[in-house]
Amino acid sequence: MLVANRIEVDGLDEAIRKVRSLRSALEAKEVEKVLVTGARRIRDRFRNIVAVRSGRLKKAGKAAIGKRRGAYVASAYAAVDYKVARHAYLVEYGTIYASAHPYFERSYEAEKEPTGKQITDDLRALVKGAVR
Repeated sequence: MLVANRIEVDGLDEAIRKVRSLRSALEAKEVEKVLVTGARRIRDRFRNIVAVRSGRLKKAGKAAIGKRRGAYVASAYAAVDYKVARHAYLVEYGTIYASAHPYFERSYEAEKEPTGKQITDDLRALVKGAVR
């Protein structure tokens, strides 16, 4: 549910100042910080539930800022580095000899809602801070 808030403006100069402030708050570098925090939650959950033998799969979990596409397009991701743990997909999906142990999908499903809420709240705080 989207709730519209009002931004009160007294004059054109204040309107321009608030729009510039909002624009700078929503630049990719600011939004990336919020997104990578969410990606880290998913990564940390997966590190906690993955079975550990050699520790490579646990170390292979990463969360990072994605490739920036312009000043206002931000991305971040949680992933498994297959250079560190080449067997990661075999554990996640299983083989004809071993059953699947879906660590990444379980992590994503468990963190999807709380992470979405955290990202929404953090972005809302960015906007509120910018238009004060």
